[in-house]
Amino acid sequence: MHHPSSAMAAGLTLVREPYADPGPQWVVAQAEAELVVRYGYLHEGERGLTPGMFDPPAGAFVVARAGAAGPPIGGVGVRALDQEPGRGEIRRLWVDPDRRGEGLARRLMEAIEQVALDLGLTALKLITGPNQPEAVALYASSGWTPDPSNSASNGFRFTKELVATS
Repeated sequence: MHHPSSAMAAGLTLVREPYADPGPQWVVAQAEAELVVRYGYLHEGERGLTPGMFDPPAGAFVVARAGAAGPPIGGVGVRALDQEPGRGEIRRLWVDPDRRGEGLARRLMEAIEQVALDLGLTALKLITGPNQPEAVALYASSGWTPDPSNSASNGFRFTKELVATS
């Protein structure tokens, strides 16, 4: 998937890349390092992401780059949930701290939602934590529905029904 430069900030591209490739691996490493900084550890349930989770037909990973061959500056993955046909889960949304505030996370989420539709998914879910208020604000402002049981002690769960656009 490639968005024309007119739809993106100058020199910015969003591309689906195999999860085992260097771009997604770098993004995931940065996201996990930031989780450790924010929470003091990486929960066991957050470990062990594999290419089988994020490569078609089970999923996909989108990387934002500064230019077609530039370094990764963000990314996000989606994976189908085996136990819930038609449903997927968003994992590892991350944007370079120097590029935050430019709307890149929102564009990544829009792109991964379209990719999820292309994979045949009709609904998505995600979990974020209390030390990520900017993520909570992003999801709340972009059509994601918060779970009624959300609390700072158990994290924030969101769901979204996907609707195909023309």
